[in-house]
Amino acid sequence: MIGLMVMGVFLAYILLSLFIVWMAYKVFKTKKALFIALLIMILIPTWDVIIGKPIYNYLCKNKAGVHIYKTVDNVEGFYIGERSKRYEPYEPYEGYKYVDYKEKESGKYYRSYWVDNNTSKNCVPIGKAKYGDYAKAFHHGKCIVKKEISERDVSRWDISWNKKEYTKIFPLNLKIVKVGLIKDSITNETLSEQFTIDWNGGWVYGILSSIERGHPENIFCGIDYSNVFELEYKTLKSKKEGEK
Repeated sequence: MIGLMVMGVFLAYILLSLFIVWMAYKVFKTKKALFIALLIMILIPTWDVIIGKPIYNYLCKNKAGVHIYKTVDNVEGFYIGERSKRYEPYEPYEGYKYVDYKEKESGKYYRSYWVDNNTSKNCVPIGKAKYGDYAKAFHHGKCIVKKEISERDVSRWDISWNKKEYTKIFPLNLKIVKVGLIKDSITNETLSEQFTIDWNGGWVYGILSSIERGHPENIFCGIDYSNVFELEYKTLKSKKEGEK
């Protein structure tokens, strides 16, 4: 039904355009007037694509993705910010020994890491997750230890930044979105950033994409979902990686 309505709107616009072009030629009686009217009617639904597509492609090539300004070798762990105890345990990223975080409920700082002894009093219990990956590891004798640490012992490598900042290019509805940031909390130096380019593809594309999904779908670049931790691994090289 929505598809038929959209097709009806497009057909009506084509007929309206032909009528306006014909009227322009009839009133001014010149080919120049005809071409100007035709150009205007073509640009009304397509101007944002004609301008936006080259800008989007340029930004995807030159701005999107991971930008590393400084790397660090032999990193064993890092700080991931405030986390709720409801979602424990917090597993260290593959290749690293631990993650540090601030517990939302208590305001205390903790370090999580794997041990080969699930009888430790500091082991995070499996709770209700009896069939998950952690429960499987627990039953094989391993566990993740949650150890309280002081704020001064928290890793200086901070990837806790999780707010989105963006620059909007008006009136194209195109945004440069900062989706990741790693910094040195001691020097406050930014080590790396990650950006995505988010665009609605033009209003005609928005209408067409909404036919199938019921809502417009934006297009974007800058994140490779086959390696979502690219920013972390390329900036904070694990001890094993740093020894290569």
